[in-house]
Amino acid sequence: MDKREKLFIFDIGGVFVKLDPASRDLAISRGGSARSASRYAEAPEALFRAFRLGHSAEADYVRALSDVFDVPQESVYEAEHAYVAEGFSGFIDFVRRLRQSYRVVCLSNNQAIHWRYISENILGEGFFDHAYLSQDMGLEKPDEMIFRHVFEAERCDEKEVFFIDDIEENVIAARQVGWQHCMVHRDPVETANALSALAGDLAAN
Repeated sequence: MDKREKLFIFDIGGVFVKLDPASRDLAISRGGSARSASRYAEAPEALFRAFRLGHSAEADYVRALSDVFDVPQESVYEAEHAYVAEGFSGFIDFVRRLRQSYRVVCLSNNQAIHWRYISENILGEGFFDHAYLSQDMGLEKPDEMIFRHVFEAERCDEKEVFFIDDIEENVIAARQVGWQHCMVHRDPVETANALSALAGDLAAN
Protein backbone atom coordinates (compact mmCIF):
# COMPACT_ATOMS: atom_id res chain seq x y z
CA MET A 1 0.00 0.00 0.00
CA ASP A 2 1.19 3.51 -0.78
CA LYS A 3 1.49 5.16 2.63
CA ARG A 4 0.36 8.45 1.07
CA GLU A 5 -3.16 7.12 0.47
CA LYS A 6 -4.10 8.36 3.94
CA LEU A 7 -2.28 11.01 5.93
CA PHE A 8 -2.67 11.18 9.72
CA ILE A 9 -1.64 14.49 11.29
CA PHE A 10 -1.38 14.69 15.08
CA ASP A 11 -0.89 17.43 17.61
CA ILE A 12 1.58 16.53 20.40
CA GLY A 13 0.66 18.23 23.69
CA GLY A 14 -2.51 16.84 25.23
CA VAL A 15 -2.58 14.03 22.66
CA PHE A 16 0.65 12.06 23.16
CA VAL A 17 1.90 13.95 26.19
CA LYS A 18 0.21 15.21 29.33
CA LEU A 19 0.79 18.92 29.83
CA ASP A 20 1.33 19.60 33.52
CA PRO A 21 1.47 23.30 34.48
CA ALA A 22 1.28 22.49 38.21
CA SER A 23 4.41 20.32 38.10
CA ARG A 24 6.19 23.00 36.09
CA ASP A 25 5.36 25.66 38.68
CA LEU A 26 6.41 23.35 41.50
CA ALA A 27 9.74 22.65 39.83
CA ILE A 28 10.51 26.33 39.26
CA SER A 29 9.58 27.17 42.85
CA ARG A 30 12.12 24.68 44.14
CA GLY A 31 14.91 26.62 42.43
CA GLY A 32 14.67 29.59 44.78
CA SER A 33 12.31 32.38 45.69
CA ALA A 34 10.84 34.20 42.71
CA ARG A 35 11.73 37.87 42.36
CA SER A 36 8.87 39.03 40.14
CA ALA A 37 6.73 35.99 39.35
CA SER A 38 5.80 32.80 41.14
CA ARG A 39 4.05 30.94 38.32
CA TYR A 40 4.72 30.49 34.63
CA ALA A 41 1.37 32.11 33.89
CA GLU A 42 2.72 35.37 35.29
CA ALA A 43 5.73 35.48 32.96
CA PRO A 44 5.43 37.51 29.71
CA GLU A 45 3.57 35.59 26.99
CA ALA A 46 5.74 37.28 24.37
CA LEU A 47 8.75 35.46 25.78
CA PHE A 48 7.09 32.04 25.31
CA ARG A 49 5.72 32.87 21.86
CA ALA A 50 9.04 34.09 20.52
CA PHE A 51 10.73 30.85 21.53
CA ARG A 52 7.80 28.75 20.26
CA LEU A 53 8.11 30.41 16.84
CA GLY A 54 11.88 30.03 16.73
CA HIS A 55 12.42 33.79 16.94
CA SER A 56 14.61 33.56 20.03
CA ALA A 57 17.49 31.23 20.82
CA GLU A 58 17.23 28.61 23.54
CA ALA A 59 20.04 30.18 25.55
CA ASP A 60 18.28 33.57 25.50
CA TYR A 61 14.95 32.01 26.49
CA VAL A 62 16.44 30.10 29.42
CA ARG A 63 18.40 33.15 30.57
CA ALA A 64 15.27 35.31 30.44
CA LEU A 65 13.22 32.87 32.53
CA SER A 66 16.10 32.50 34.94
CA ASP A 67 15.97 36.26 35.46
CA VAL A 68 12.16 36.39 35.70
CA PHE A 69 12.01 33.71 38.38
CA ASP A 70 15.38 34.49 40.01
CA VAL A 71 16.48 30.87 39.79
CA PRO A 72 19.48 29.04 38.28
CA GLN A 73 19.17 28.11 34.61
CA GLU A 74 19.18 24.43 35.62
CA SER A 75 15.88 25.04 37.41
CA VAL A 76 14.34 26.36 34.19
CA TYR A 77 15.24 23.12 32.41
CA GLU A 78 13.81 21.07 35.29
CA ALA A 79 10.55 23.01 35.07
CA GLU A 80 10.33 22.74 31.29
CA HIS A 81 10.87 18.98 31.46
CA ALA A 82 8.32 18.59 34.26
CA TYR A 83 5.70 20.18 32.00
CA VAL A 84 5.99 17.37 29.40
CA ALA A 85 7.31 14.48 31.48
CA GLU A 86 4.41 12.02 31.10
CA GLY A 87 3.33 10.30 27.89
CA PHE A 88 0.14 8.38 27.12
CA SER A 89 1.80 5.03 26.42
CA GLY A 90 -1.27 3.22 25.09
CA PHE A 91 -1.97 5.89 22.50
CA ILE A 92 1.70 6.09 21.56
CA ASP A 93 1.69 2.35 20.86
CA PHE A 94 -1.50 2.70 18.83
CA VAL A 95 -0.01 5.37 16.58
CA ARG A 96 3.17 3.35 16.22
CA ARG A 97 1.02 0.53 14.77
CA LEU A 98 -0.91 3.01 12.62
CA ARG A 99 2.33 4.15 11.03
CA GLN A 100 3.06 0.63 9.81
CA SER A 101 0.34 1.14 7.19
CA TYR A 102 -0.09 4.90 6.86
CA ARG A 103 1.93 8.06 6.73
CA VAL A 104 1.90 9.74 10.15
CA VAL A 105 3.19 13.25 10.85
CA CYS A 106 2.81 15.77 13.64
CA LEU A 107 1.81 19.41 13.49
CA SER A 108 2.59 21.05 16.80
CA ASN A 109 3.00 24.44 18.42
CA ASN A 110 6.21 23.36 20.10
CA GLN A 111 9.53 24.67 21.28
CA ALA A 112 13.02 23.22 21.27
CA ILE A 113 13.35 22.17 24.92
CA HIS A 114 9.99 20.38 25.02
CA TRP A 115 10.49 18.71 21.64
CA ARG A 116 13.95 17.43 22.52
CA TYR A 117 12.72 15.96 25.81
CA ILE A 118 9.63 14.39 24.21
CA SER A 119 11.65 12.90 21.35
CA GLU A 120 14.37 11.49 23.56
CA ASN A 121 12.33 10.32 26.55
CA ILE A 122 8.73 9.66 25.49
CA LEU A 123 8.20 9.06 21.76
CA GLY A 124 11.68 8.09 20.67
CA GLU A 125 13.62 9.53 17.77
CA GLY A 126 11.97 9.14 14.37
CA PHE A 127 8.51 8.39 15.76
CA PHE A 128 6.85 10.40 12.95
CA ASP A 129 7.40 10.29 9.21
CA HIS A 130 7.89 14.04 9.51
CA ALA A 131 7.58 16.64 12.27
CA TYR A 132 6.03 20.00 11.41
CA LEU A 133 6.89 22.25 14.35
CA SER A 134 6.15 25.91 14.98
CA GLN A 135 9.74 26.42 16.13
CA ASP A 136 10.98 25.45 12.65
CA MET A 137 8.23 27.02 10.57
CA GLY A 138 7.83 30.40 12.23
CA LEU A 139 4.08 29.78 12.20
CA GLU A 140 1.66 28.34 14.71
CA LYS A 141 -1.86 27.00 14.81
CA PRO A 142 -4.55 28.22 14.23
CA ASP A 143 -2.95 30.41 11.53
CA GLU A 144 -4.29 28.96 8.27
CA MET A 145 -0.86 29.34 6.65
CA ILE A 146 0.60 26.56 8.77
CA PHE A 147 -2.08 24.15 7.56
CA ARG A 148 -1.53 25.17 3.95
CA HIS A 149 2.20 24.67 4.34
CA VAL A 150 1.70 21.09 5.52
CA PHE A 151 -0.82 20.39 2.76
CA GLU A 152 1.56 21.62 0.07
CA ALA A 153 4.54 19.78 1.54
CA GLU A 154 2.67 16.49 1.81
CA ARG A 155 0.96 16.74 -1.60
CA CYS A 156 -2.06 14.93 -0.18
CA ASP A 157 -5.73 14.63 -1.08
CA GLU A 158 -7.89 16.77 1.22
CA LYS A 159 -10.33 13.86 1.47
CA GLU A 160 -7.62 11.59 2.88
CA VAL A 161 -6.30 13.92 5.58
CA PHE A 162 -7.03 12.93 9.19
CA PHE A 163 -6.19 15.69 11.68
CA ILE A 164 -6.27 15.19 15.46
CA ASP A 165 -5.83 18.05 17.94
CA ASP A 166 -7.02 18.64 21.49
CA ILE A 167 -7.85 22.32 20.85
CA GLU A 168 -11.14 22.92 19.06
CA GLU A 169 -9.98 26.24 17.55
CA ASN A 170 -7.22 24.39 15.69
CA VAL A 171 -9.63 21.75 14.42
CA ILE A 172 -12.01 24.44 13.15
CA ALA A 173 -9.12 26.17 11.34
CA ALA A 174 -8.10 22.89 9.68
CA ARG A 175 -11.66 22.34 8.46
CA GLN A 176 -11.76 25.84 7.02
CA VAL A 177 -8.76 25.08 4.77
CA GLY A 178 -10.55 21.99 3.46
CA TRP A 179 -9.25 19.08 5.51
CA GLN A 180 -12.04 16.52 5.53
CA HIS A 181 -11.52 14.45 8.67
CA CYS A 182 -10.75 16.64 11.70
CA MET A 183 -11.19 15.40 15.24
CA VAL A 184 -11.07 17.10 18.64
CA HIS A 185 -9.10 14.75 20.87
CA ARG A 186 -10.57 14.20 24.32
CA ASP A 187 -9.67 10.65 25.31
CA PRO A 188 -6.94 8.32 23.97
CA VAL A 189 -9.13 5.23 23.77
CA GLU A 190 -12.00 7.13 22.14
CA THR A 191 -9.68 8.66 19.54
CA ALA A 192 -7.96 5.33 18.82
CA ASN A 193 -11.31 3.63 18.27
CA ALA A 194 -12.53 6.41 15.98
CA LEU A 195 -9.34 6.33 13.91
CA SER A 196 -9.48 2.56 13.68
CA ALA A 197 -12.96 2.81 12.22
CA LEU A 198 -11.84 5.47 9.75
CA ALA A 199 -8.74 3.59 8.72
CA GLY A 200 -10.83 0.49 8.29
CA ASP A 201 -8.23 -2.16 8.87
CA LEU A 202 -6.45 -1.35 12.12
CA ALA A 203 -7.52 -2.59 15.53
CA ALA A 204 -7.36 -0.09 18.39
CA ASN A 205 -5.84 -2.65 20.74
